[in-house]
Amino acid sequence: MKKTVIKILQRPRLRKPILIGGLPGMGYVGKLAAEHLLEQLHAKKFAEIHSPHFPHHVVIEDGGVLRALRNELFYVRAGDNDIIIWVGDVQPISPEGHYEVVEGVLDVMKTLGVKQVFTLGGYATGKYSKVQPKVIGMGDTRLLEKLDARGVVVERKGGPIIGAAGLLLALGQLRGIPGVCLLGETHGMVVDHRAAQAVLRVLVDVLGLKVDMSNLEQRAKATEQTIDRVRREMELRERKARRREEEEVWYIG
Repeated sequence: MKKTVIKILQRPRLRKPILIGGLPGMGYVGKLAAEHLLEQLHAKKFAEIHSPHFPHHVVIEDGGVLRALRNELFYVRAGDNDIIIWVGDVQPISPEGHYEVVEGVLDVMKTLGVKQVFTLGGYATGKYSKVQPKVIGMGDTRLLEKLDARGVVVERKGGPIIGAAGLLLALGQLRGIPGVCLLGETHGMVVDHRAAQAVLRVLVDVLGLKVDMSNLEQRAKATEQTIDRVRREMELRERKARRREEEEVWYIG
């Protein structure tokens, strides 16, 4: 394989479709949110994406079954605007690969008549909090105006968005397709269901969808319990280490 291949399994006829991108990234926020959405909406897969720009390993599924890394495109009929959801195992590992894959996806979106894009991801803070994460928005001015009333914080300081979440919007903009990126505050090194839930709540509100969030809520609580346990264990080890140091100082003195 020398170039990215987008294999169309079936070509759906869609009404004013909106593209939602949720690939792995900081805290897996975008991936978790997008996959939860496609599961809840019972979306149907219509395309697979394979690329030499994906990492050089494979996926081992249940029963020892091996398969190549891939991205997938799903669709669902929903009200006035049908929805396309882009998910996947990985993102490309090079700048050239990102451009090739994103341009290929946008070529497919053009044939399907996509007029608007939402990308989902994580906004790394280096801290983990149990409070509701903020959702940061950036992108097309008209779309950002709609998000302001929903409590989304507009990023005004500037800075890069690494990966497909930003590149999809930038290259889409060059094609006349407006878009916006929704990023949930996250530690960055922890799989964060709470941030995914925060991002998804904004998205479904904007799109007028009804989605059950209970599964994400349960997983968020499980993650919090795991982090609390690890934090307690680290604090205990630190106390024991300080106690040993104090005992050694006392003995030497």
